[in-house]
This record gives sequence, C-alpha cells and structure tokens, in this order.
Amino acid sequence: MDALQEVEKVHNAEQIAEHVARILLSASQYPEFNTGGVPVEVAAGVYGKDATWVRQGIEDGWLPIGHMVWRKSKRNFYISPKKLWEDTGFVWKG
Repeated sequence: MDALQEVEKVHNAEQIAEHVARILLSASQYPEFNTGGVPVEVAAGVYGKDATWVRQGIEDGWLPIGHMVWRKSKRNFYISPKKLWEDTGFVWKG
C-alpha cells in the first residue's frame, strides 16, 4: 500500500469516527426529569404488569429501575424516572 492509500484510509477512518461521535453525543441528550420517584402503579402500567410484579422485580434485582428499603417493617420503593426512561422510553412528568 502506498502512502496516498494509507492517507485515504486514515481520512476515511476519521470521518467514520466523527460520525459515530455525533451519533453518541445526540443519543446522550436526556429529557428533563422532575424530582421525586415514579409511583409503582405508574411503572406497572408502563410495563403492562401489576404493581406486585414491579415491586418483586426491584426487590429481587432483576428490574434495575430503582431500589427498595425497609422502614419500620414496611417496604418503601423508589423508582428512578431516568432509569425507567432508559429501560422503556417512558418519560415521567410527575
């Protein structure tokens, strides 16, 4: 391969890299999320499941959209609007 072919190859690679970078930058634009969590019932509706399914998924760790904490022998759930959006595309407006 001569020098001119090598330069063309590098130039093409740079153009591809710039194109991919633009795609990634545009994909990193997040919608605006309100403060506070998403109610379990809303998340259940987004998934087309019941609230028990969402609670169990969060508690067991196979539904990574939030977390559960015990407070005074009661389970409290927090569902992150951003994580729900990343998983489903649903934007919680509050």
